[in-house]
Amino acid sequence: MKPVIKLAAIIGTVLSLAACAGQSSPAAGSTTAAAAESETPGTGQTEEVTLTYYGFSEWVGTEPFQAVYEEAKAKFEAENPGYKIELQSDPWGDWEQKYKTMFASGNPADIFIVNNPDFPTFANSGSLLDIGSYTGEGYFGQFFPGVQSMYNWQGINMAIAFTTDCRILWYNKDIFTEAGLDPNTPPKTWGELVSFANTITETTGKYGFGMDLGLKEFPMQGAFNASSGSIINVAPDGSITPNVNTPEFRAYLQMLLDLKPTFEPDYATLTHHDVATQFVEGQMGMIIGNTLTETDIYSKSFYGQALVPKMDASAPDGSYGGGFGIAVSAQTKAPEQAVKFAQILCDAAFNARLISDIPASEAGLAQCDKSSDPNFSVYLEQIKFARQAQPKTLYYADIDAAAYDTVVEAVVGGKDIDAAIAGLEAKISEIVAQ
Repeated sequence: MKPVIKLAAIIGTVLSLAACAGQSSPAAGSTTAAAAESETPGTGQTEEVTLTYYGFSEWVGTEPFQAVYEEAKAKFEAENPGYKIELQSDPWGDWEQKYKTMFASGNPADIFIVNNPDFPTFANSGSLLDIGSYTGEGYFGQFFPGVQSMYNWQGINMAIAFTTDCRILWYNKDIFTEAGLDPNTPPKTWGELVSFANTITETTGKYGFGMDLGLKEFPMQGAFNASSGSIINVAPDGSITPNVNTPEFRAYLQMLLDLKPTFEPDYATLTHHDVATQFVEGQMGMIIGNTLTETDIYSKSFYGQALVPKMDASAPDGSYGGGFGIAVSAQTKAPEQAVKFAQILCDAAFNARLISDIPASEAGLAQCDKSSDPNFSVYLEQIKFARQAQPKTLYYADIDAAAYDTVVEAVVGGKDIDAAIAGLEAKISEIVAQ
C-alpha cells in the first residue's frame, strides 16, 4: 500500500475503535469552530477567538501541573488580547485513543500533546502545522538535537520537543568488587561491557548483563545509539533505504552474541521491568535501563550509574530516548497564536513545571526538580544525547519490529550475522515498498 492508503486504514481503525468504546469525545469541535474570527454585526468589533489545547488529565487536570497550565494560559491571554485558551483533557487511557479520533473525524484541537510513536501518522496525513514557518528554524536549536529530530518530517519541524527520557548504565558495585573489577570504573565501550560482563559471570556465577528480549522492541537500542549508526537512510525526496550492512550494526550484533553467555536463562522472555527487578535484587551485574523509579533502587547503596558504553572511544555519546511533543493542528484558524501558546508550554519558565517527565532542553533541565538530585546526575547528562535508531517515517513501527526479529534470529536462533543482516535489509526494503 502507498502511505496515504495506509494512513486511511489506520484512521478507519481509530474511528471503529472509538465507536466500539462508546465514550464521548471532548468538546474540541465546538471550541475549534468557535476559533473562527468574525465581526459582530454593526459594531466593527471582532469576537474573542478561543483556541483549544488537548492533553492528558494526569498533567493538564492534576495538581501541581494544573495550576501551571493556568499560569501559562494567563500569560498567553495577557500577551495576545482577543485570544483565549480552553484547556481540555482526558485520562491517559482515553486520551491515547481520543486525540487520534479527533483528527480522524476532522474535529481536532488547535494545540495538543503528541506521543512520538504517533507522530509519523499525524505528519504524513497533513494534520500538523509547519511550526518552523512561524518560529524560524533557529528556534529549535535550544532543544536536544536527537529529541527534536523525532518531530522532524522530511526536513520540516512539525512539533516542538516537550519531554524526553533516556537509558543509562546501571551497575552493581558490590558484584564488581566480588569479580575483581574496580567498582569506580564502569565500562566505557562495547568491548569493555562484554569483558566486564563475562568476568562477572565467570568469577561470581551471577548474570553479567541483563537482556530484555521480552520487550518486543529494538533490543539494546540505548547501546546501538552510542554509535553513529542508523538502521535506515531517508533521502530528501522521502525515499527510504536500509542501512544495516554497516560496521555499526555488525558490531552491535556481535556485541549481543558475545554478551549472551552472561544473560539470565529466561532472557528471551524478560521485560525491562523484570530485568530492573532482578538488578535491584542483586542478581545482575549490569543493565541498561531508565530511572528505575518503579523499584526501591534509590534506597540501596550498592548501585552505580554511568553513561551508556559507546561502540568505541571515538564514537559519539548516545542513548535511546522517547517522549512527547507539542504540535499545532494544520486546521487551526489562528496558527500564529496557536504556535505562540505551544512555545510558552515548551519555554524553560514553564516546561519543567508542567510535566512529571524530563524537559527536552538544557534550559528546561536546569529548572527540573531532579537537577539538584545526585541520584539523577548521570541520567540528566545522558539525556542530552538521547535519540532513536531510525528517523521518523510512516514505517517506523514495522522497521523496529523487523530489527527485533533479526536480533532474535541471531541471538536466540544462532543465525549467522551476515545472513541476519541480509535478511533485515530485505525486510526493510519490502516494508517501505508497500
